[in-house]
Amino acid sequence: MCQEYIPMTEFELISVLKETSNGIAQDFEFFLAATFALIIVSYTVGERLGKAPRVAITILYLAMVVLLLVRYQGQATQALFAASVLREMSSAYPTLDTVFLMWLRRFIFVAGTLVAVFFVFKPVVISE
Repeated sequence: MCQEYIPMTEFELISVLKETSNGIAQDFEFFLAATFALIIVSYTVGERLGKAPRVAITILYLAMVVLLLVRYQGQATQALFAASVLREMSSAYPTLDTVFLMWLRRFIFVAGTLVAVFFVFKPVVISE
């Protein structure tokens, strides 16, 4: 199946880029808030939380992280496309090469997830 490319105006591309950037920022802020909330709650509750709730919390958290990573990948691809088309159009709108930021954000997603899961199970690991 061949999809036809429908050209967008410069204004539409800038709007798409801004909306996509805002979506990425909001999702990333939500990830950071959820991760720190999970760490703080796990630290506060400590050993009082049983293994079954820990597993349930971890599964829900990991599902949320996967959802956010998939959304992020789609939004990042869309942002790269809009930025490249704007550059091809010789637009005066400033577009950054965000490949480094994309990889840094992915690293923070993975590292933050690992740390959060560690803190969920830390009291259990230390007490055994």
